[in-house]
Amino acid sequence: MQIRRNTKSFKAVLEIISSCQNRPDRGKLIRLYITKAGHTIDDRISVDAIQGDAQLFYEMNYQAVLNNLQSRNHQLHQSDDIPGIYFFHTTSNKGWDETPFEFDEAIKKEFASLPDLPLFRKKEKSEKFVFPIAKAESKPSKRNKEDTKKTVKIIDKGPKQPDYSLKYKIDFTNLNRIVFRQANLTKKDILDYYDRVAPYMLPFLKDRRLDIQTQANTSRSTIYSSVAELKQKDVKMPDWIQETKDLKDKSQASKLLCNDKEHLLFYAEIGCVQFNSSHSKTKSPEFPDYIIIGIESPEAELGRAIEVALGARKILSGLLLPAFVKTDGKSGLHIYVPLDAKSKIAPCKSVAEYICKLIRIKMPELVAMEGYDRQTYGKVLLRHFMNQDTCIAPYTLIAGASATVATPLLWEEVDDRLRLEDLTPELIIKRLKHSGDPLQKLFKKKTNATSLLERMEANYSFLL
Repeated sequence: MQIRRNTKSFKAVLEIISSCQNRPDRGKLIRLYITKAGHTIDDRISVDAIQGDAQLFYEMNYQAVLNNLQSRNHQLHQSDDIPGIYFFHTTSNKGWDETPFEFDEAIKKEFASLPDLPLFRKKEKSEKFVFPIAKAESKPSKRNKEDTKKTVKIIDKGPKQPDYSLKYKIDFTNLNRIVFRQANLTKKDILDYYDRVAPYMLPFLKDRRLDIQTQANTSRSTIYSSVAELKQKDVKMPDWIQETKDLKDKSQASKLLCNDKEHLLFYAEIGCVQFNSSHSKTKSPEFPDYIIIGIESPEAELGRAIEVALGARKILSGLLLPAFVKTDGKSGLHIYVPLDAKSKIAPCKSVAEYICKLIRIKMPELVAMEGYDRQTYGKVLLRHFMNQDTCIAPYTLIAGASATVATPLLWEEVDDRLRLEDLTPELIIKRLKHSGDPLQKLFKKKTNATSLLERMEANYSFLL
């Protein structure tokens, strides 16, 4: 039975295949088969039963299934004889059941919100399959009887593991898998990057509540904030993974932590590329270490965000406040104002709001303020609500197409030559070696938010 493209059934299949593409457990959720040219699903070969490089065949066939779903020359079919088996026919060959696949019952719970779920199948025992090796003609060699009796035992040790000098053993898998297609970055490239950038990144992750985000080239990525959420996705968690309870509400699920390089690389191993961290530490969650002013450019017009950031810097200088800047890795900039972690969240949020209002007064035609202006189209958006949640951590990769990095900058670099797409992992490592970390002094320059708020209200409230 053919499943047409504009139906809910087809869209459900496409959504599941796309969402699972970069998941470490996709082999359990979606089982793939191979059919020889011209053959039907009755002659299918299970990919996971192929002796040798089964992972390579799975990767190739998964990509083929996704390509066929997006191709106008392939029609998706569901078998009438074997419920739960899906395959493709081309417009030119309707006798060959191409790239068969099936869904495991575990999909049912996770994608329950889809309007028309596909059929599911229980896993069957797969017969082992070895591809035949062509016989090569060769001249008989002279060997004694003892040589003919000798056999060579080949031990498969698995992929060569990278040496990151870790305290705990992590088995790294699928190192050659492409994670960022546009940038052609493999999983090994990402692990290498986080291994080298860890000393600069960990101060913004250590002892802070964490959200980690997967990479997805063709669908929406997934965000995890607790160990429980990862376990629900069948992620096997090592016993050394740390977590933290909400001190105010201990009934809440334990939150993720990333206190060392081992945690950072483990999260990268299970498919997470982007790290968002809280503004305060877990021992003092109500006392932020800094506030952030988000400057989001309209339609990726970074030049306008740069203009606003430079105007904001002048205002902050007038307030005698230290200010640091980084890209958000997407379309704008973040300005950090360091605090002494002695003021509660409320005055810190009010300070961020005050600063945004002062920027808005200075540049009314250029900016709009989050939560205040209804008409934001075409304007640079000032964001201060981000101080009540996690934020993109410095030096993290950004989930998306381009493999850009949330990059700390020197203020001298914030000009019309700045291009976010140029800030790749390779360049970041070179920058750190050459000129060091622009955020090195952020935690040394501190301001009391409560005193600052009182000073701002005394001097500038009449303007607002």
